[in-house]
Amino acid sequence: MPTLVWFWIWLMLAAALYVGEMLTATFFLLPFGIGATFALAANLLGLDLAFQWILFVAASIVALVVLRPLVKRLTANAEQTKSGVDRLIGMTGHIIEGNAPSGENRARVAREVWNVSTEAGDRLAVDTPVKVLRVDGVHLVVEEVLR
Repeated sequence: MPTLVWFWIWLMLAAALYVGEMLTATFFLLPFGIGATFALAANLLGLDLAFQWILFVAASIVALVVLRPLVKRLTANAEQTKSGVDRLIGMTGHIIEGNAPSGENRARVAREVWNVSTEAGDRLAVDTPVKVLRVDGVHLVVEEVLR
């Protein structure tokens, strides 16, 4: 194939890989997009097609090896981020009411008021500090925090 055809092939491949990376955000297609960009540059310099392919493979492998540790470090925090009610797990609060209509205690955790219970079903005194163990339906399971 003529050099002009491979110019368009490398350009379209690089563009497709970069767009695919933006849509998936997995950081898997990015190294191959970088490899295609290097092959495109080799094509612009008039280098042989075999060298373009070698450069594509080599640049992709190097980019993959270099970017992988960075990606792992960036995505490690994303996996630990809690959202919704799961963010309450591990937080502390205090009992604000001991006689809720449902027979449970009520506690303020993160500026929100929740019905709470303990694992053993104990009633806790007002102003007792508590730590959220888990979310069970629409109430929190807590344990008393010893002062």
